[in-house]
Amino acid sequence: MSGAERETAMEDGFFGRGQSAAFDAICAWHGGGRAGACVVYGPAGAGKGTVIDRFFGSLGGSGAQRILVRAGRLSGAPFEHDVLARLSDGLWPDDAPHAEDRQGLCELLVNEIASRDAEEGEPALLIGLVGPDACADWPEDRERSVLGELGPSARVLVSVTGPREAAERWAERLALGADGAAWVPVSGFRLDEIDPPLRDRLAWAAIDGPGPRAAVEATAGALRERGAARLEALLSLLARAFAPLDLGDAAALLGADETELAAALDAHRAAIDPVIAWGERWSALRFRHEALRAAWVAASEDGAALGDRRFVEAARALLGARAGASGRPPEGGAAAYLRRYAGDHLRASSPRAPPADLLALCGPRWAWPSSLEDLAARRAELRRLRRSVAAPLEVSGASEALAGPVPHLVRVALAQGALGTLHRAWDPGDAGPGDVARGDAERALAVALLALSARASGRSGEEIAARARALVRQRGATWRNEPWRDAQALLAAARASSGDDAASFARWAVSATSRDEQGPGLPVWLAAARFLPPPEADALVAEAIERARSDPRPGHALAQLAAAPGLGAGPAGSLLGAAMALPPGSRANALAPLLRALPGEERARGVSALLDALVDGASADGEPVDYPSCTEALAPFLGLPELSKLLDDPMTGMGAALAVRLAELGDTARALDVVGQLCGDGIHGAAPLLRAAATGGGRSLVHAAREAVASLRPAWVAAGLVADHAAPAIEVLGLDASVEIAEGGGSGHARVAALAALCCAAPEPSRPSLAARAVAAYRDSGDTDGLESVIRCAAWMSLPDVAWLFARSLGDAAGSVTLASTLSGWGGVEMLAPLVARIGGDGALVAAADALREASEWLAWMESAGGSS
Repeated sequence: MSGAERETAMEDGFFGRGQSAAFDAICAWHGGGRAGACVVYGPAGAGKGTVIDRFFGSLGGSGAQRILVRAGRLSGAPFEHDVLARLSDGLWPDDAPHAEDRQGLCELLVNEIASRDAEEGEPALLIGLVGPDACADWPEDRERSVLGELGPSARVLVSVTGPREAAERWAERLALGADGAAWVPVSGFRLDEIDPPLRDRLAWAAIDGPGPRAAVEATAGALRERGAARLEALLSLLARAFAPLDLGDAAALLGADETELAAALDAHRAAIDPVIAWGERWSALRFRHEALRAAWVAASEDGAALGDRRFVEAARALLGARAGASGRPPEGGAAAYLRRYAGDHLRASSPRAPPADLLALCGPRWAWPSSLEDLAARRAELRRLRRSVAAPLEVSGASEALAGPVPHLVRVALAQGALGTLHRAWDPGDAGPGDVARGDAERALAVALLALSARASGRSGEEIAARARALVRQRGATWRNEPWRDAQALLAAARASSGDDAASFARWAVSATSRDEQGPGLPVWLAAARFLPPPEADALVAEAIERARSDPRPGHALAQLAAAPGLGAGPAGSLLGAAMALPPGSRANALAPLLRALPGEERARGVSALLDALVDGASADGEPVDYPSCTEALAPFLGLPELSKLLDDPMTGMGAALAVRLAELGDTARALDVVGQLCGDGIHGAAPLLRAAATGGGRSLVHAAREAVASLRPAWVAAGLVADHAAPAIEVLGLDASVEIAEGGGSGHARVAALAALCCAAPEPSRPSLAARAVAAYRDSGDTDGLESVIRCAAWMSLPDVAWLFARSLGDAAGSVTLASTLSGWGGVEMLAPLVARIGGDGALVAAADALREASEWLAWMESAGGSS
């Protein structure tokens, strides 16, 4: 609390019988040591804040850490983030995490408050929060409160305006635990209880007083009588300000001379004193109470609207000045106040469809921070802007008009990610960010564009892909980030290209793997060979195979090559020759993933060799054999005689695949024996039984499979089985029973994954309802672990569901938001491309790709600011 605020609180601090009783009740709560939270409530102006001020002032030097935060416009904390920032200032006065985004700041606060324990040598913690209901944007969701879990030595004292019912709602909103909280009412007072020096200022709040509306109307009338229209405009300006205004800022916004305005205030001090407070030399001008401010807005709608317009015009002028060629921030004209609140005034003036100048808040010319404090303000501003932009997407029942907000939200998210990148690069002791690694964001931009192009059709997809190719062509050879990620991005670009571009990108991918400390990524080499001229491709494949053969585990190394996507017949034949030259154990590992890619005669040769290796005891040569993988790859090609050979001396891990193949061939009795003898109980037996019963020859195992699944405990184990084997579950258990198992999988990822898998495997008519269930489960889960699973249902989601998921996930699903993660990380544009396609088809995909141009602008600013590539 500033000195001016404290002075006003004590000056207006009438302390009658009701306030004294509340003070005593708070002291009793604090000394009792039972309830962790105390909620003070009562009518506006009853003195709740004054009581809490006096209580905090009465506490001696007990060694406890005490933090008192006043919320609301009049205290310069109009938004929840401002309150959280002041709370962090109190908790860590020497090293407050100013520049953290809301998620990071909340995690720090939650951990600190929940873990405070005097027995661990930490000071006890007392938090006072006055008037959170005066904030413009306090979250409704109790899960977002930082006060939901109080440590053994942490206590919270909160005041809100209203009756007990309103206080209970706020206790729930703050997650204070209404059942265990202490409740302290502050009753009102009568006019005859107020001492004469305070009567003019406090009469409006008395039970038998005129009320706030009459008080402000009296002030307005007095100013009109005296011809002080300029001061009436000043009060309208203050009523719409998000924080107290200094005299110079107010004069600039009014277009008035500062000296003349000060003289007018001096001349009419008596008229404005009942409703307006100020500091020395007319600094920190503000209403004395939130109720008076709100009453002025209601009583002077035209004046308040004019005040809004003044702020908006000044905000647009400042935004335009920063967008000029120099990009340097102007000084004067309330620049400091507007730098802090311009976005909020613009947002408040256009709540429905953000105009172009509002979205300009997302560009680096405005959002590039000048200090860590400015970085914190910009991140908070973008968070509030994001809520406005995302609102149309999150409205329940929203339908066709959803594609429009998509590019707007992308631009906001990119700016949030860019500021997260700058925050990582910013040393607290420096005036600006240090070297910013841009290469990962460039790579991520290319990958995001490629993901959007893959979902678009025809010319739209080609235009987006062309932009990705242009970026890779210009910068791809210079990327020096994570070698594997660089290589995968370059391969993706090669797949979206042809001719010389495809060959160049493939060569760069091979080159990127040479930087890997773990050795070159040989599977990348095989994937890259597809895009190279034949002689070059053959040489690359030969070198990859030779390097794999020289590996300490050559079978495993060759298996990785065989698993390369899009393996052609030529490389597959070369791999077969290399595998056949290995000892039995290594040979088995190498052949397992290769069988699927071999043509007829070569496949028969591979099957025979793999069978012989397994029958002959392949692990004798030293390289451990992956028996489950080898058997899964081999079993579909075996008949009953070959299966019998393997069952004569089975190895651990063979049972599941052999049982499924036996059932498929109609030998269900033996399949059941194999499950019982080789697979075991629980999930290890239920999974192969379910798969076996789903085969054409295994229908007689349905009853046994159902019993095995029904016996699984806990419930999430069965849900996980359905997630892993959705199609067999539908076939054997039935769709309704499978859905019931999935829904019973708890509130975590198992439930989401099972419902999403069922959605993708179910008959087409059932998929929309299953997609809705998957989204509902994801909402209930409270985390983002199931995001990848639920996105698989995008094609069958309702438009409101897919829009909500996009709005909630873009950039925010990542634990630490950066520009790169917003583009291609968890919850990035790449991952959410199916949602964009579902929301608006090619039009939305193209619009999202166009919005990604802002990423290029941020990257250019990072480069000009001295970042390294």
